[in-house]
Formats: sequence, C-alpha cells, structure tokens
Amino acid sequence: MQYYESQQKRLAEAFRTDCQKLITRFELSYNTHFQNFCEIWKDMQFGLIFSCHPFKSTLKTFCEDALCITKQFLVNATSLKERIGALYLIYGIYYKMPEKQLKIRMTMSDWTCLMELHCQIKKEEYLDANYILSKLIVDHAFNHCISDREYGIERHFFQKQEQPKLDVNLMPEIKELAAPEKLLSTISNLSKIYEEKKRSLYNDEGDTSLQLYDASIADNIVENIRAIQSESRIFVKSDLAKSNCAKSSIASTSALNENEKSQKRVRVRKYRVLSKIGQAFDTGLESEEESETS
Repeated sequence: MQYYESQQKRLAEAFRTDCQKLITRFELSYNTHFQNFCEIWKDMQFGLIFSCHPFKSTLKTFCEDALCITKQFLVNATSLKERIGALYLIYGIYYKMPEKQLKIRMTMSDWTCLMELHCQIKKEEYLDANYILSKLIVDHAFNHCISDREYGIERHFFQKQEQPKLDVNLMPEIKELAAPEKLLSTISNLSKIYEEKKRSLYNDEGDTSLQLYDASIADNIVENIRAIQSESRIFVKSDLAKSNCAKSSIASTSALNENEKSQKRVRVRKYRVLSKIGQAFDTGLESEEESETS
C-alpha cells in the first residue's frame, strides 16, 4: 500500500512538471489561439497521460490529482496568457480523462478568480478562451466545494493534504523579457545581423581580436529563463485577491450580524409588550411579523 502511495505521489509531481513545461511553451509562443495550444499538446504527447495505469483505483486517484493540479495553475497564474494556457490545459484534461463522473473542485476564492478571468477574456475578445470557459460552465464541469481536497479520517485523506515543496516562481517582468518580439528576441536578431555583417568583411575564420561579443548570449538567457520556468512548482496566490476576498467576507459577515441584531431587538420588544398586556394580542403580533418579513 505504501509503495502505491509513493508511486502516486511521484506521478503527481511528474505531471505537475509536465504541465509547467507545457504552459511555459504556450506562454512563450506567438498567439493565444487554441490551435497553437493543441500543437504543443500533441508535440508533448499529453494525450497518453491516462494510459497504462495498472488499477482503476490508481487511475481515479490520478484523475483527481490531475484536476487539482491544473486548477492550481488556472487560479494562481501571474499573467493573462499563462492563465489562458492553464484554461486550455484543464479543458483538455477534463474531457480527455476516462473518469467522467469527476468534477473540478472550486472554492469560493477559486470561483471569484475564474469569474474575473471570464470578464477579462470577454472584454479583450479572446474568443477561443471565452468559448472554452463557457463550455466548461455549461457542461457543469465545476463542483463548488469548501476545500480543494476531500476531508476524512482515513489515512489516504491525510496523504492527499500534503502540500508541494516550496520553490521560487519568476516575476512577470522577467518572463516578458523572454517573450517573442521582446527585448531579448530583439537583441538576438541584432546579434545575428551583426555577425553576418562582420563575416562579410573578414574571412570565415575571422580575427580573434574581433571575438569580443558572444552573439548567442541573448539566446542563452532565454533558454535559462525557460528552464527556470519549467522547474518552478510553486503557486503563490495574489495578496490582492486574498485581501479582496477577506474584505468581502468581513463586510458580508458584519452586515449579517447587524441584521440579526436588529431582528433580535424587534423580537425582544414584542415579547416585552406581550408580557405587559397578556396573550390576547398574539394573533395580531404574529400577523404583523409576517407582514414585515414578506
């Protein structure tokens, strides 16, 4: 039993790494079209992730882990293009997995982030992403829950509640440097033009005194940024989202408390009147209370 639990844990971590690589490749691509995502999906052979599972129980556990992991990418991404890539990923996982009865568990804060994404992609007219998110909602792919995982007293519930190792995620400004047609891409193109001009003036071997600049430095930086993105496995939720959720929760709680206190004061006053005048006016007070509530 312990062997299968360790296997499932390693499988989930490997799946998380592959998801990060896929989203990184999509984020560094030229457009946000779903067709572009599908090409990366096929190139990484993501359609085979549900194959060759020895038992149905382990397959179901992996499907649950896959939905939870992809949901984390969706709600905790730092850029819009990364969130769109995560949306495409969770769409592919949900409709590809063999366990059709499973749903995507969404907490209140997760749903708030998802609705913010929906408003943004509608406003900026990302048609592919808007259609895919709308289809997930219409097909009832989301299950509103209080937590990401099920709670229980059995041992396997405690195993699932373990959090991934803390690591470092790149700042959006650094990610933007490695994006197509940005600073590093421009430097790389200029470096290649410079090398061609220099070689046209000298022979192919060149003069060693001219080798003062490494033309591949920008490409090397881009590769390093991509490698760091692929190795990143932590998803830190935005402090702004947390503060907004906390403020809305406090406001709703205070409003509810004030309403309850007001109703309690009304009931206390009525009972005090009843104690003074007797029970002859019970019917009148009850009808008055019904009219107030209606």
